[in-house]
Amino acid sequence: MNTFKVNGIHVNDHGGKGEPLIFIHAYPLCSRMWDKQAEYFNDRFRVITYDIRGLGYSNELESYLFTMEDLVDDLENILNHMKLDKVNACGLSVGGYILLRSAERMPERFSSLILADTKAESDDHDSMLNRSAGIKKIRSGMKDEFIEAMLPKLISNEGFNNPEINNKVREMMGWMDVNGMCSVMIAIATRTNLINRLKNISIPSLVIVGKEDALTPVIHSFYLKENLRNAKYHLIKNAGHISNMEKPEEFNKALEEFLLSV
Repeated sequence: MNTFKVNGIHVNDHGGKGEPLIFIHAYPLCSRMWDKQAEYFNDRFRVITYDIRGLGYSNELESYLFTMEDLVDDLENILNHMKLDKVNACGLSVGGYILLRSAERMPERFSSLILADTKAESDDHDSMLNRSAGIKKIRSGMKDEFIEAMLPKLISNEGFNNPEINNKVREMMGWMDVNGMCSVMIAIATRTNLINRLKNISIPSLVIVGKEDALTPVIHSFYLKENLRNAKYHLIKNAGHISNMEKPEEFNKALEEFLLSV
């Protein structure tokens, strides 16, 4: 695996052959959440993962003031740096927010989209207040308490009782930089609402969601499927928000079937 930085963003080129397949991770995690996808797809695709701005190894920044547009810029810069004209792309949660806005802004760069456990709506009043409370908790030295409150929202009851999943997710969150965690949350809270833009996206898409997703309930994914112009839908039972980690075999098979069809 080749690792490098593009404008401070840590990128992993897993070195596989075939069409490029880039994965964009959830909050507040890092590219390691895609380990089982990278392993599964690397023999048929050129798998690329990266840590989004402020998280993981992408935490040495000149400024922690950034918006969703900067996160989209980061993806575009990675594609340009790697000389990738067109890619298959999978984004989960905030990764999906980045991907949807990227698809609106530069549709010519994508062969297909996989939108996992995500939504097109921007934050409403209550969501913004919840994010503000989370930022205040993290900044006041209560990062561990934030993590413990966040964990059961990220994974289902089944996943919570699985030590391998529980420990890996908790460890990833614990490793994150405090400033980065807060800055990404502000970027998420101030993103644009893409509800009325979905009809303009005709890129072949797979919408995939865990049935027990507490953060982006199934109704949001169904709305994506119904309003994107060319979308398929897959529901993963007994999985929460991070469906790729809880049910990697089913997640990978759904992606594989979709990618072979486009």
